[in-house]
Amino acid sequence: MANQSSKALEMIDHLDVKLRLFLLGTPICLALIGLVSDLHIACSRQYKEMTSALQRSACLPFATGMWGEKKIGSRILVISVIAGAIGSPASSIRSGLLNEQDHLQFPRYLRRKILIASSLNTIGVVWVAAYYLMKLIK
Repeated sequence: MANQSSKALEMIDHLDVKLRLFLLGTPICLALIGLVSDLHIACSRQYKEMTSALQRSACLPFATGMWGEKKIGSRILVISVIAGAIGSPASSIRSGLLNEQDHLQFPRYLRRKILIASSLNTIGVVWVAAYYLMKLIK
């Protein structure tokens, strides 16, 4: 395994500068797109729509109690917690974080937007972390 990772690192070191920029720039762009999408939700009426749709769910008071919701950064963190709850509804309903009726009545377009933004953020962060871990191992 260590031999394979060192071979991969050697390959990365010999890559063209443009390709290296692409490998590092792509995840940063993906994460920024996800963050801008979360920012749009946090600053628009969609945040109010999201909170109104989750009035019976325990995940909303949990998230707002932990992070608050007055600042934009706090709202983005609340959206991240909500993304986790609506991203795995079966386990969230089982654990009592998400009300089944709230899940069924949650606006589809908003669910899709939240989950896409969360996926982009996750892909971007994991990609950058893997890139730097490979550099660190070297």
